[in-house]
Amino acid sequence: MYNLLNQMADSPEKKSVGEKRGPVEKTEKGWPINPVGIVALALFALVIIFLIIRPLLSNKTQIINVTEQQVAKGGQMTSPTAGEIVKSKTLEIKLSIDEPQKVQKVQFWAKTYANGKWQMIGEVSSAPFSLNWRIPADFQNKAIAITSHIYQKDSQIIKDPGGWREGIIILSQ
Repeated sequence: MYNLLNQMADSPEKKSVGEKRGPVEKTEKGWPINPVGIVALALFALVIIFLIIRPLLSNKTQIINVTEQQVAKGGQMTSPTAGEIVKSKTLEIKLSIDEPQKVQKVQFWAKTYANGKWQMIGEVSSAPFSLNWRIPADFQNKAIAITSHIYQKDSQIIKDPGGWREGIIILSQ
């Protein structure tokens, strides 16, 4: 009987099995390698690398300098200055026009950065081309941009002459 127990202990069925996780069993050489898993991992790594490198290789966005934004000829906004802080209920907007004899009218426009919609705030049809804008409540305590459109007598429209005036901060009284 003793021999029988020793034979059973030496038999392969009774030898202690290594670590087992689910259907995969650890062998003497370690965990088995799944070739399908290795291929899937390599493809995943290539996709991630492609997604990271692709934007770096694409065409660069051209950055427009402030001087390039101010290419519309026909005039220049002289007041207010960009970044000005206004602490009154009115804002004087002045436009210096290159050829005032050709101008039929000038429209002044403003937008808040919060909603981004341009609204016409006034119109002037004779020199000097300036507007005393009474600032409405929906523009107070906000940063705004202003611009102008020059309508000439020959039906041409010059939009944004001299560029916009940006970052004007309106504070309520």
